[in-house]
Amino acid sequence: MLVCANCGQENPEGFKFCGRCGASLEASGFAQPAEERKVVSVLFCDLVGFTARSERADPEDVRAILRTYHDRLRKEIERLGGTVEKFIGDAVMAVFGAPTAHEDDAERAVRAGLRILEAIQELNDEGPGPGLSVRIGVNTGEAVVTLGARAERGEGMVAGDVVNTAARIQAAAPQDALVVGAATERVTRDHIDYEGLEPVALKGKAEPVRLFRAIGARGRYGVDVEQRTRSPFIGRALELETLLRTFARSVDEAGLQLVTITGEPGVGKSRLLWELKNRMDEDSAVTVYWRQGRCLPYGEGITFWALGEIVKGLAGVLESDDPDQAAEKLDTSLRAFVEDHAEHGWLRAKLQPLLGVGSGSGDAAAHVAPSDREEAYAAWLRFLESAAARHPLVLVFEDLHWADPAFVGFVDHLVDWSTGVAITVIATARPELYERHPGWGGGKRNSATIALSPLTNEETARLLVALLEQAVLPAELQSTLLERAGGNPLYAEEFVRMLLDQGALRMHGRAMKLVDRAEEIQLPDSIQALISARLDTLKPDRKSLLQDSAVVGKVFWSGAVAFMSGQDDRAVREGLHELARKELVRPMRTSSVKDQDEYAFWHALVRDVAYAQIPRADRARRHRLAAAWIERMAGDRVVDQAELLAHHYEQALELATATGAVDAEERDELRGSLVRFLELAGDKASQLDLGTAWNLYRRALEHADRGDLRRAEILAKGMELASMVGALPFDDVEAGFREAIDLFRGSADPMRTALALRRFASMLRVRGRTQQARAALDEAIELLERELPGPAMAEVYAAAAGHEMLASSEITFLPMAEKALALGRQFDVPAVVMRGLQLRGIGRAALGDRGGLEDLAEGVRLGVERGLAAETGPAFVNWADWTGIYGDLTESLRIYREGMDFSTAHGAMRQVTWAKAETTWRLFDLGRWDEVIEVADEIARWEEQHGGPAQPGTISSIERMHVLAHRGRHEAAAGMEEVLLPRAREIGDPQVLWQALPVASLAHLGRGDPQGAR
Repeated sequence: MLVCANCGQENPEGFKFCGRCGASLEASGFAQPAEERKVVSVLFCDLVGFTARSERADPEDVRAILRTYHDRLRKEIERLGGTVEKFIGDAVMAVFGAPTAHEDDAERAVRAGLRILEAIQELNDEGPGPGLSVRIGVNTGEAVVTLGARAERGEGMVAGDVVNTAARIQAAAPQDALVVGAATERVTRDHIDYEGLEPVALKGKAEPVRLFRAIGARGRYGVDVEQRTRSPFIGRALELETLLRTFARSVDEAGLQLVTITGEPGVGKSRLLWELKNRMDEDSAVTVYWRQGRCLPYGEGITFWALGEIVKGLAGVLESDDPDQAAEKLDTSLRAFVEDHAEHGWLRAKLQPLLGVGSGSGDAAAHVAPSDREEAYAAWLRFLESAAARHPLVLVFEDLHWADPAFVGFVDHLVDWSTGVAITVIATARPELYERHPGWGGGKRNSATIALSPLTNEETARLLVALLEQAVLPAELQSTLLERAGGNPLYAEEFVRMLLDQGALRMHGRAMKLVDRAEEIQLPDSIQALISARLDTLKPDRKSLLQDSAVVGKVFWSGAVAFMSGQDDRAVREGLHELARKELVRPMRTSSVKDQDEYAFWHALVRDVAYAQIPRADRARRHRLAAAWIERMAGDRVVDQAELLAHHYEQALELATATGAVDAEERDELRGSLVRFLELAGDKASQLDLGTAWNLYRRALEHADRGDLRRAEILAKGMELASMVGALPFDDVEAGFREAIDLFRGSADPMRTALALRRFASMLRVRGRTQQARAALDEAIELLERELPGPAMAEVYAAAAGHEMLASSEITFLPMAEKALALGRQFDVPAVVMRGLQLRGIGRAALGDRGGLEDLAEGVRLGVERGLAAETGPAFVNWADWTGIYGDLTESLRIYREGMDFSTAHGAMRQVTWAKAETTWRLFDLGRWDEVIEVADEIARWEEQHGGPAQPGTISSIERMHVLAHRGRHEAAAGMEEVLLPRAREIGDPQVLWQALPVASLAHLGRGDPQGAR
């Protein structure tokens, strides 16, 4: 016998896969992990009042009753693939989904509970004395599973809240009833009938818990099972036509045709069959026998279950028929199909085991020795051909990947030997079929394969709209659902159902709104169970490779997986190739890493489930290994991988800290690496997207040690961006700057102190505190002029020249701008070169030299080419301002808009408000006064939400006052003037005062106050 390392089941010699859990039985030197996280269903059953009865009974009688009770419960539980973890007196605890998950573990647990209720009734009917009564509870949830635990030795298998809650649900159940929790009901409601119970307060739960009483199981494996939910038929028209043509060919040629439909779970195999049957019912000019059977993944006596379902269907046998009725119906069908009465006895003897009647009831394979198998195959073929001689026969074998070799052997026999009648054989299977049965369908002239690919995004979007009854989805939600569903129709349907069940989707008119954030959409339990079951059929070493890959990310490389697993590179490449054949991962045509095979997950949810199964401490270890490989691979270009490295170190730190898997020294090391790479990632992002850069700096600050100079550096850069994107109130930004400057001053580092002061001055100017900004710049210049010239001096000179340009009515800033430009070119600082060109252009334009516009345009071009996100937005504004001053108002507005688009794309939202504010000047001159008011209101709202009043809001409000004055609303204009003129004087920017004073004067004149106008 072969003992499965995964579940402990004994298997006959020659088996390649465990007959119980489906895991490979091939030997492997791989060290299986000790634990995994899994979604399991836990069943508790307890006898009611048995303790009191035991006190009055003889101990031997008590033991006999319990032994019979325990044996019967174990049989019912194990028959459905569960594991009895322990008996505690008259109580039993069983687990479904551990050590191996199945896609229907919750349903199995409930069906087992229902069978236990029936078994207790049968025991009561069989024995004398008072009857037994039980309470049963089932709960589904995540648990930590100890792999390799032996329940028969008393070793605990699962741990987690799901176990405690299951026990409390059982205690709350009515007598002789099976009660389940909400998670169990949610994933089994299509197959089990329930009635809702009043919510119950359970120990350890903050809110009352919804419970459901199981009434009975619905038929699942029948030939004509009613399909209760049908998603729209989308994206499979070509495949449907292929099946219809194949059937037509079978009828025209009076021969057998075989079609195998393959695809991952949920991709639409059963949906395609249902549509085919409907079309044949509607279009076929002849009567068709359509019979289908499903290959079961578990249970006793299931080798030829699928064939038995088909024979029952042809004979009209119902599951409710007793053996005599089934035998009679079989005889009737033999008389109808087989003209040669001499064959009836032979056929009856070979067919009865498939129906569970006669001396060979049960699993037909158990009663057919290999030497006699050909005779059984011949009899079954004869019966099917006889039925097909009356009407064309369509035989559907679902889930052929679960089939036993003996059953596949019969289907091969059927395909090879059937002649002269129209039989269309359709087999559906997952990609694992070709691993379990490598020769399936090969070389047969009458065989075809349809491999179902995922739906396109457009097709999936149509499906989502149909599932939501034509409601319109927000773009963000649709994008999230498309990504999560990944073209899998079942996944799309389950996501929608989950969101509707949870009340997370609400109708607003014709549009559907998401109550919570789209990125927080959880994985439905049904999909997690489906994928977990697939992963648990993998060999342990292959599964571990998949989990290592999941830690690396949606895209990964063979070298990373080899490094993390400690396995030979060649063995890893072979393992990944095997996972690709199973359609769990897919190879990329080209790799972004030299000499490495690059892969991506076939479906993002496969990655999510594989990752979720790893215990947290082990996840932390694997994230550290992934980071180490990426650092080594990146070499001198590590900045390009900084954000990915930050992700791995952040996960490693959080997981290791939560589980206590690191000491203080290791934790500090992880935190240091995390801060380093978050800062590097922020530096890189600051040239592309200021909002992203700020978020990276913010995360770095959360982990940086107070008092550390690295924290000061990140504070200085981060506060500048926080001000630009409006992420923090100004007071918080100022406090951050002052902390950084104090740290730098204390370290006696003049260069970094000066650069922090330069950034601080920029923020102060935005707030209109020009005198403080000037003082900060003066201190920075004083510090740097004691040092050798360098990039820092170039930056500070450019900032000081810009401040002087805004603060003075004279063209006194040009000499300092020229110095900044020269230093920027000398030390190759593109941002300073661009700023120098801008300042020189403004100076030239102010002196009447139109060549200044060329400097301004050149500065913008340089900023766009170099991706200088922070500096290019203001450059657009300067160019637009002076273009308008020189009379081209329309071109000026175009440049403003181009600049706003650039700043928006790079996350510089405060710069967008600057540009909007200055457009009000041009809009006023063009007579578009309503737009002036709209823009002013928009800026006021934005500043209210992002730190409070600032200079852009003052500029646009002054222009709003200008509109009111010209429209004769002098009182309203004067009221604004009382607030805005003091604000403009406080700012001290000449261009703001030049704008404010004439408008205020106009408002006073309109009120008849010439003295105030002066």
